[in-house]
Amino acid sequence: MAPEEREIIREFQAELVREEESVSRNLASDQLGMAFRAAINELDWYVWNYAQQDEPTKEQEEQYLIISLGVSRLVRLSMQLHSGFPVPALTFRRQNGPYREVLTVISHLGFIQHGRRIAETALVGICQVRRGDEGRYEFVFPTGILDHGAVEEDVRSHLVRDNARTLREGLQQWQGRNAGNAVDELHHENVFIYREHFMGYEADPMLDEYYFSVAWSRLVTARGFDSFNERREFGGITFLKYTLAAAFVNSLCLKHEAFCRAMVRKHPEIRMEDILTISADRAELIESIRDALNAIGRHFLHYTTTTEEQATQIYEIIAATPRNAELLDGAAPALPCIIEFSQDGIIQCLFGRHRQMEFLLGSLRRAFRKEFDSNQRLREGSFQSSVERLLTGSFPDLEMRRNVRLRRDGKDLTDIDLAVIDRQQGYLLLIQLKFQDSAASDFRVDASRMKYFRDESVRWLEVVSGWLEATNEQNLRATFRIPRSLQIKRIRKLVLGRHHAWSLRSARLDDDTSFATWDQLFNTVILMEKQQGDFRTLGGIHTMLRTYIVDSPDRFHRDQAPVEYVLDSLKFAVMQTAADRSLASGAAEVRRQ
Repeated sequence: MAPEEREIIREFQAELVREEESVSRNLASDQLGMAFRAAINELDWYVWNYAQQDEPTKEQEEQYLIISLGVSRLVRLSMQLHSGFPVPALTFRRQNGPYREVLTVISHLGFIQHGRRIAETALVGICQVRRGDEGRYEFVFPTGILDHGAVEEDVRSHLVRDNARTLREGLQQWQGRNAGNAVDELHHENVFIYREHFMGYEADPMLDEYYFSVAWSRLVTARGFDSFNERREFGGITFLKYTLAAAFVNSLCLKHEAFCRAMVRKHPEIRMEDILTISADRAELIESIRDALNAIGRHFLHYTTTTEEQATQIYEIIAATPRNAELLDGAAPALPCIIEFSQDGIIQCLFGRHRQMEFLLGSLRRAFRKEFDSNQRLREGSFQSSVERLLTGSFPDLEMRRNVRLRRDGKDLTDIDLAVIDRQQGYLLLIQLKFQDSAASDFRVDASRMKYFRDESVRWLEVVSGWLEATNEQNLRATFRIPRSLQIKRIRKLVLGRHHAWSLRSARLDDDTSFATWDQLFNTVILMEKQQGDFRTLGGIHTMLRTYIVDSPDRFHRDQAPVEYVLDSLKFAVMQTAADRSLASGAAEVRRQ
């Protein structure tokens, strides 16, 4: 990046800070937290309507982004300014006048946060920046932006849908009844009008169990769920308990949303926008976390009784509070289900369930950094075991070798995390495992992680290839403890990332090398079982990965139409060059706060 561009970005970021200072001054006067409460309500109301769309328009997708960014930033600034409000969270009906004012603030902050995200893309070289007419900042993206992670996301989405289908089938007959009918009946029976315009509902253990089952099933497929073994401890509490608590608060959101649907069917005069977001007592929530975990935990092998003290500590990790508000810093932070409003009150944010797992991991890292880092170093062994179980469960007559060191002239060159020997086919697969963190919402962090992944993987491949070329058969057999009766006919290499491996698409790989994520490897094995039956071989994994992953056609992001964002004292535009390298034609669409 040219020094001139870097200076323009610094100026732009400084102007964004000045824009935000004007919003902060207004929020400082909100002593009762009216904007705080109304903003979360607006987020839930927008997300509710968004979810009703079969195919959201491009404009709706942009609005979703701006509102979610703006509300998260408003919550962060309010916590920084007030450190909790002096009264429990307020409950009031949605009114056009006050809510329009709050929406203006949300949009203003959303534009600022979006500007920060765009600046990050410029800093990592995805786009260029320049000063345009009248001091407008212009971020220019190249034509045809590669969507490197598209294939990975396709596979992950497929596995998530398959998990949801399995859950639906499993709940068809639940506790001896049709789950759908039984749950609908309980919603209708237990919901009631509260204080004329709002909603209440009676507790029911069947509904509690049903919605926890759904929430747990979804959390299991969330990125980061398998970051640690369930018995690893953070602050003396197992990772299992933290994930159970995350699923529990997610289940509260799912259950509440379902009761909202039942309420407007039973009482059409009640407005959905008045009942989606609710407040609750902080102490009662902590008590319910303790009771729920002890009720649910008996179904888990390694669970131990949760005390009230532990439940309080778990709450401090899974909820956004003034004490951990820095977790909401950054251009696109994860907002959780539970947001502390005052010393005694919390707000339940339905939107938060989509990123609760991400918030949990960030909170654990912040609160228990040494334990987090220490437990991370133990993940490779679990990853090795998972790969071994997957392969030995699908292919016969395999032998595994862990952590094989490659040496030359008495010096260690590198190690092979997992070597797989196929005794039937005379095939040797050398695997490098990379259990990296899941993709960050911060473009700069994500770009840094994937560059490191690529560079380290390429170095490993080069060292291994060089060793294989230089070594003789005797040394090869001794290094990998190959049985005497077995002749190795083919050696191949696989770089396996837990979450992402797409950055290797830009590397030059020989024909005996492939790469994949865990999801892609798992899906490949399942497909081979369905399509090839008993004729599948370990070598077929390489063929499928090369065909559908490594050598798959490039995919591209949707083209960016010119858009101009107008703030109080700042304008910036996002545009894209055309195929002939000129700027895309047409006037920019103008977005005003």
